[in-house]
Amino acid sequence: MIRKIFISLSKDYKMTDRKKYLLSQDFQMTFTQDVDCCDTKDQFITIKTQNGGGGDFYVIETERWAFDNIPELITILKRFEASDSLIKQKELE
Repeated sequence: MIRKIFISLSKDYKMTDRKKYLLSQDFQMTFTQDVDCCDTKDQFITIKTQNGGGGDFYVIETERWAFDNIPELITILKRFEASDSLIKQKELE
């Protein structure tokens, strides 16, 4: 069961000819959950996008993230996808 979600967004811009150009953008969500019966530490999974100028790619980082069923992990990915899509939609407005 997800306990908390932390969200961060960072952007780097370059100014040329009085215009602002996006150089890179990183968006991440970190989900936390309590320990399980096989470990003694809280668990964290971070899903993030990174863009160094050539388009987004996705990164998953975790030391341990235990789950009971595949739909539980899919739900986390879909929550990330929805948030990432919302950020991209706002950029186009």
